[in-house]
Amino acid sequence: MPHPGAYSYATQRAPLEAQISSILADSTAAPVDFRAMAAIVPNYDDLSGGSHIAQVYKSLPNKEYDTVISIAPNSGEPFKRIAVCSLDTYNSPLGDVAVDDGVRNELCDEDDDIYMDDRGHYTHSGVDVQLPFLQRVLGEFSIVPLVMGVESPEFCRELGHAVGEIMTNKRTLVVACAEIMTATEAGLKLFKQHLTNLDVTSMMVLLNQEQEIRVMGKGPILVAMIASAHRRANVVSFSGLTAPTESQPGFAGALIGRY
Repeated sequence: MPHPGAYSYATQRAPLEAQISSILADSTAAPVDFRAMAAIVPNYDDLSGGSHIAQVYKSLPNKEYDTVISIAPNSGEPFKRIAVCSLDTYNSPLGDVAVDDGVRNELCDEDDDIYMDDRGHYTHSGVDVQLPFLQRVLGEFSIVPLVMGVESPEFCRELGHAVGEIMTNKRTLVVACAEIMTATEAGLKLFKQHLTNLDVTSMMVLLNQEQEIRVMGKGPILVAMIASAHRRANVVSFSGLTAPTESQPGFAGALIGRY
């Protein structure tokens, strides 16, 4: 759900195009010098996170992907597995994008805990927020939106390895949607350290203990790290990391890739 006092993105094409264009134009980010496999971006329909999203996507060095796999936490009714949306075409005010049925079926065949279901989708978060930015930045691509009903270590490993297998044969960008709900200074430092080192084990412990930092979307972050490790990722570039305040969450922006 949107944050109290948040300003949302427009729902019509012309004003949304103006918003996205303005946010991207204001970004000073330059493309990184490695091939990007995964992105970590803010999750909700909240303009306060827009600059972080823009910084990440403008940092992409490669703009051609076959498929974007968007992974978001569940903000709707509870369910216990990993849901892939059932649509054949995902609608955005900036135009429709095809859902990659082949990748969707491959993921569902990979593990029984990944299945086609619309629960958790279409909630002004996740892919709904990312798609207009991706449409402005990338060339032609298809989309596979996933929502994690459970973000347990077991599910993160299952989905991470399944997505990693997909990345072997397709030009794939994994988009992990997350926000920082509470954090100490030490927690933010550890978060950045573990992500920079691509230390999945330490990050899993940190995020599941929820003592120094609590993240809405810990599962998507861990999945992005595991999938990228599967493709031998060796570098992380942070474009932003902010602490939460009383009125809004903290935001992380980062690209994971390989030299």
